[in-house]
Amino acid sequence: MSLRQFQVQQQSSGAVFEHPEENYPLASHFGSPEKEYQAARKSAAVFDLSNRDQIELSGTDRLKFLHNFCTNDIKGLQPNQGCEAFVTNVQSRILGHINAFHHGDSIWIDTAAGQAEEITRHLERYIILEDAHLFVRTQEFGSLYLSGPDATDILKQLDLEVEGLEEFHQLSVSNSDARLTVRRVDWFGQPGYLCSLQYVKIGEFWNRLIESGAVPAGQQVFDALRIESLYPIYGVDLSDANLAQEASRTAQSISFKKGCYLGQEPIARIDSLGHVNKEIRSIGLEGAWVPPAGAKVMFAGDDGPEEAGTITSAARSFGKYPVVAMTVLRKSANAPGTEVEVVADDQSATGTVFTEWN
Repeated sequence: MSLRQFQVQQQSSGAVFEHPEENYPLASHFGSPEKEYQAARKSAAVFDLSNRDQIELSGTDRLKFLHNFCTNDIKGLQPNQGCEAFVTNVQSRILGHINAFHHGDSIWIDTAAGQAEEITRHLERYIILEDAHLFVRTQEFGSLYLSGPDATDILKQLDLEVEGLEEFHQLSVSNSDARLTVRRVDWFGQPGYLCSLQYVKIGEFWNRLIESGAVPAGQQVFDALRIESLYPIYGVDLSDANLAQEASRTAQSISFKKGCYLGQEPIARIDSLGHVNKEIRSIGLEGAWVPPAGAKVMFAGDDGPEEAGTITSAARSFGKYPVVAMTVLRKSANAPGTEVEVVADDQSATGTVFTEWN
């Protein structure tokens, strides 16, 4: 199945593509973002995330090599286990935010759209005598993300035994002609499954999920859910300007027991100090205005209004707040419950900082 064929198939389910000029356009919505949001929170929604990059790392030194260049314990992974990690430089600046899964004879890396080239270029610089080989698989493999309270039951209807699958464990479906792998990643604080499979079969699997009860959902709702869940996207909310601990993913992504790796010393030093000077936060906003990236976040300082950060992404929501936004906020303004004002041009909105969705 081609990209255009899959787009046409999604359009038959009501998909609206607001940015068809992109390399891999994603559906913005399927006619009713509110319905999609409620399905994701109360039943299950399926998102096309095939714009995400996938990299395969093979060779006898694959575990040791990746272990030495990311923040989590890769050598400790058993087959069909995975973890979240950052690829960092020597200053502990973030070069990539990855999910790595042990496939037995290789490691598969899932990462944000457009990051494969930078990550592979960085890692290949350090391959000298190691038996390690990187292959970008994005053109061959796509990803569907199924999330919601009913997600597990929907996959069971398809004879996929995921009921006992713990977070960051995966099911490699041996009898699948699409090389299907189902990875448990609860990005939204509820059961979530990132399904990787050969792109030629993705439309068929999409239909089977919908026929089993999943509601097709678009990028608007995906962004609302990930912002509410404090899940940043590299290249949107994070860049190489950020230190690893500024991403608010320390517990999930950084091992302080694994020993030396590139960037380990600054990360350990920050840990000993107890905090960073700024950190990713989410803001719940009142009103209907969705602020653009770059909008200023202001708070009441001791000497009057002060700028505390800028918006990196925002989306309309249908939960506790009508609009949610993500930002990197200074420590003086990033405590949960802090009242802020978001300002851009002649528009503004009041908001409340939060780190956990209730």
